[in-house]
Amino acid sequence: MSLKKNMTFLRKEFFNTPLNTIMTLFMAWLVVKTGIWFINWAFINAVWTGETRDVAREGGATWAFIITKFRFFMFGFYPKEQLWRIPVTILVLSLTMIPYFMKQIQHKILVMGAQMILWPLIISIFLSGGFGLEKISSNDWGGLTLTFILSILGLLYSFPIGIIMALGRRSELKVIKGLSVAYIEFFRGIPLITILFMSSVVVPFFLPEGVSVDKMVRVVIGMTLFQSAYLAEVIRGGLQSIPKGQYEAADALGFKFGLQSYLIILPQVLKMTVSNIGGISISYIKDTTLVLIIGMFDLLGIVSPLASDTNWLGMEPEGLIFAGILYWIICFSISRLTYKVEKKVNELPTTGAIK
Repeated sequence: MSLKKNMTFLRKEFFNTPLNTIMTLFMAWLVVKTGIWFINWAFINAVWTGETRDVAREGGATWAFIITKFRFFMFGFYPKEQLWRIPVTILVLSLTMIPYFMKQIQHKILVMGAQMILWPLIISIFLSGGFGLEKISSNDWGGLTLTFILSILGLLYSFPIGIIMALGRRSELKVIKGLSVAYIEFFRGIPLITILFMSSVVVPFFLPEGVSVDKMVRVVIGMTLFQSAYLAEVIRGGLQSIPKGQYEAADALGFKFGLQSYLIILPQVLKMTVSNIGGISISYIKDTTLVLIIGMFDLLGIVSPLASDTNWLGMEPEGLIFAGILYWIICFSISRLTYKVEKKVNELPTTGAIK
């Protein structure tokens, strides 16, 4: 019955007129033709081993380029003998996530506050060098590592700032509301490329003589300010969907604005905006590729310098495809995680303090 239903649907939608039939058959032929070509190029005729582009085969991908340069795709130009510091950093950062899964800790928002202090310190000590470790410039960071650092720090800081700005925009105090609106509209109205350029090139001119701020820090701050403005609008949309009776009930119970937001309003808002927050997080991760314009080589940006190696000239297609696959895996994983979180929070009570 199901097969018959599907066949009926196909006839009605794709073969209902002569023109649709021709277009359907043409598209099917094109997909099959492209698929066969790609399989031949990516697998059957592909080259998997080799030290230079001389091993390249006509009509086939040279994945030997990816294998040879894999370290640079993952860690950029970080010194080879110091690579152990990167997995150690990721491990230590992961350990700070354990409290989120401990039932004994009721207010998980305190964990986020601790992470906002600890994560930059951990990254600075292990990756830049501290407590006896060799100093390594952030200019040597790159590849997936740089994308990872920009993403986690930007999202970590933009989330609380976005919530504060969204609440401020709905404040009854005109000064706070005005400042919040100005902040949100200002950063939403400026392209991220402009913010990155200003943080990298313009800001140093305004610093006092003898004072310097690492480019990585300036970029993270700029991207955080930009992202928090968009998150604020997502949160504001959730705030507007809360029935007015919720606010009136909280006022009747004598709850002040802060306690009212923490215990009643924000738990409902975050529950309703999980999918939107996940979507904007994915968008932010993809936006990190723009750091290439200020000389930082993230996962996508590092393809060009690696393919400029005289031993591997012309390998950009393989590099771009590899980077694209990694981005797809990351974004798809976040999408599935968002779906699971949304499903879980929908099973929770409607109200209650932020956990």
